[in-house]
Amino acid sequence: MSHLTRLIRVELGRKNVRVSVIEPGMVDTELPDHVTDPDASTMMAGLLKDIECLRSTDIAETVAFIGSLPRHVNISELTILPTAQAV
Repeated sequence: MSHLTRLIRVELGRKNVRVSVIEPGMVDTELPDHVTDPDASTMMAGLLKDIECLRSTDIAETVAFIGSLPRHVNISELTILPTAQAV
């Protein structure tokens, strides 16, 4: 995804189109309910129990921040993690 967004940014940057990629860590969503791999499911359940995950509003506020920047400013990549989540 990062490589694709870099290519799109190079192509569209000349037209003043900003392209950003947001890479979130653990977000409290329904995703764990859809994971079928037992090991991944166990890992997610442990993380959800042990740390305070990001909320969807955290991601939405980040998107709004990026969109509110002046036209000449582009955040190319942003990784947002819960404070307690190990990288």
